[in-house]
Amino acid sequence: MTLKQTDSSRELVQSDGTEIRFGRDYLQGRISNEFPLAKHLAISVEAADDSTVVLRAPLGPNANYKGTAFGGSLYSVAVLAGWAWLTRYLAASGVAADVVIQESTVHYLAPCEGELRARALPPSPAHMEKLLKMLRRAGRGRVRMRIEVGQGPAVAASFDGVFAAMSTATA
Repeated sequence: MTLKQTDSSRELVQSDGTEIRFGRDYLQGRISNEFPLAKHLAISVEAADDSTVVLRAPLGPNANYKGTAFGGSLYSVAVLAGWAWLTRYLAASGVAADVVIQESTVHYLAPCEGELRARALPPSPAHMEKLLKMLRRAGRGRVRMRIEVGQGPAVAASFDGVFAAMSTATA
């Protein structure tokens, strides 16, 4: 397989010329199949490329008794946005790896009274190169990510997490 890169996304090209794209449909399929909680929270992928991943979830199934977003839902959509960005990035880079959250902190800044939107802010290229180097050398690595969750431009929660990646490639 070879890597083909455009301005904001990458795809792998198999030897037969078939392109494997790693956009919204790819992530929506992974999320729907691998995270039963995502179905209950009605999480959907709005955008997915190298610059960001944006996940959405309606307020209805995520509301607390005050009619605002439940803190656990804000946290869940943030973790999933970070997982989605890193999983997509590694797959588009041709790296077979599992991604998990290792540690996190969330700051709840304001109530969210509408649709939840989680936007992953990618790590710097230097941090990503370090992660890829660690995966190649030791079969595991980690990277810190920030995710903002809110409604429209208002940020209701700021998430800071360390995601660990473990190579699944067989020798």
